[in-house]
Amino acid sequence: MKKDIRLSETTEQVVRASAADARDWLADAPVCASLGQHGMVHVGLAEVVHPYEVRRPDLSGTFVMVCTGGEGRVWLEGKWQPMLGGQACLAPPHAFHAYKAMPRKTWSIAWVRYQEPKGTLPLVNTRAPVLAIFDGQALAAAIRGLHAEAAGTASPAAMNMWVDLIQHYARTFAAPWSTDDRLREVWQQVMQNLAADWSLPRLASLAAMSTKQFTRLCLHSLGRTPAQHVTALRVQQAAHLLSKTNDKVESIAREVGYKSLFTFSHTFKKVTGSRPSEYRGR
Repeated sequence: MKKDIRLSETTEQVVRASAADARDWLADAPVCASLGQHGMVHVGLAEVVHPYEVRRPDLSGTFVMVCTGGEGRVWLEGKWQPMLGGQACLAPPHAFHAYKAMPRKTWSIAWVRYQEPKGTLPLVNTRAPVLAIFDGQALAAAIRGLHAEAAGTASPAAMNMWVDLIQHYARTFAAPWSTDDRLREVWQQVMQNLAADWSLPRLASLAAMSTKQFTRLCLHSLGRTPAQHVTALRVQQAAHLLSKTNDKVESIAREVGYKSLFTFSHTFKKVTGSRPSEYRGR
């Protein structure tokens, strides 16, 4: 049986993919359409207290939840089990999933909710919810960043970057139960040598697929084409180097695969909303 107990004492920060999702508890949540590119319905953070409780008898998509503090309970293997800071829970599509707060204890959680209708390839291939050790602080920080941006200036470029980070951390936790390892192995190789010429045929060859199959898998799993994902990885690494090192912009451009400084600057601004020099000066 579906069940929701939410209290005025509960503090939630939620971002939804569409304004059409008008459920009462989402009515005031800001909207970020980029979530939908990865199949996410909503993401959020909450500080919850007893008797907060949520039950879903038939999830329509994967649910990733991390605990960043306190203690709560999740339903696993036919009984309530403790979920503490430094742990995460993964519930697959069409499974029974439930979680609740405990008396006299505050529970800090963050989550990513996917939409995966029957007949589509799910994020994971486990059939029952699982609980595992995972530091969810980075995922929670990315969700907090997206909420601040979506509720504020709502820059599409900035929101895209937050969503990419959320997807990265959610998939990192889900990796052991992932449906297909081929993409992850390809992108690991790309990250190890971003300066290489990553053509579609080369990427598809690494995955032992045709270019059409590889593109279709990327669109389904990542919400973008292979070329778009290579660009995203390059810009993410460039942003990291700009903020963490004193390397010249020209050197960073070459390191992440751009021979032309103009092309690098143009691409970086298109994705982040700022030129490399402006991004470093933040």
